[in-house]
Amino acid sequence: MKSLIKMTLVSGAIVLALAGCDDKNSSNKITISTDAQKEAYALGSSFATYMKSNLEQNEIKPDQKYLISGFNETFRDASQLSKDEVKTILDAFGKRIQEESKARFEKEKAENTTSGDKFRTEFAKQDGVKQTKSGLLYQIIQEGSDRHPTAQDTVIVHYTGTLIDGRKFDSSYDRSEPATFPLNGVIKGWTEGIQLIGVGGKIKLVVPPDLAYGDQSLPGQKDTAGIQPASTLVFEVELLGIDGDKNDKTQEIEPAQTQEQEQSAN
Repeated sequence: MKSLIKMTLVSGAIVLALAGCDDKNSSNKITISTDAQKEAYALGSSFATYMKSNLEQNEIKPDQKYLISGFNETFRDASQLSKDEVKTILDAFGKRIQEESKARFEKEKAENTTSGDKFRTEFAKQDGVKQTKSGLLYQIIQEGSDRHPTAQDTVIVHYTGTLIDGRKFDSSYDRSEPATFPLNGVIKGWTEGIQLIGVGGKIKLVVPPDLAYGDQSLPGQKDTAGIQPASTLVFEVELLGIDGDKNDKTQEIEPAQTQEQEQSAN
């Protein structure tokens, strides 16, 4: 479950962070010239970025009109609420947000557990799919060479990670360059799964939550999906090389080629 916003920040920093939203209906823009102005603006920008992210993660949508008025009037020592009233209101607000967040977490976890179990059961029926003792499901698309990495190795890979509904949450192909990971520093499903193929090989991994991120939630980026609690994850990984291995040549793969390979694999 995501950490909740501290109510002390809600009562202070959040109004500072969003006060600038009131400017969107105005053509007046401030001019930044001095170092002091730049520092003040940067501080406001930092607050806004942090608090906007926390508000969105916790699905909080405050009325900006009253939010900004509360900031401005209090800053002028003209608040319509006493400090005790503010504390009482924010204590109740914090409790409500916590309860809503917990309920949302439990709902997501239950739904993802059910859908993940069903997906893994169906995937296990496909040709060539095997399951390890840990519960990791895998399908070797290409064996690769006899040179297999160990858990202590650092591997060079191209990969795509998706949710079970096909939405992508990460891809080295999209960044147009391979990724390098120490195998003992990634999720358990990767540590175990990548050792099953040799250099030049390709594997599809279906990773249950306990071998992935468990009950954690990870926010998505601009063009990628987020990961909810208890998510089963799907990876297609090509092992291009082992870092420091002088006998293997890392294979460079063009993004256009890998997209065709992904389609044929699916």
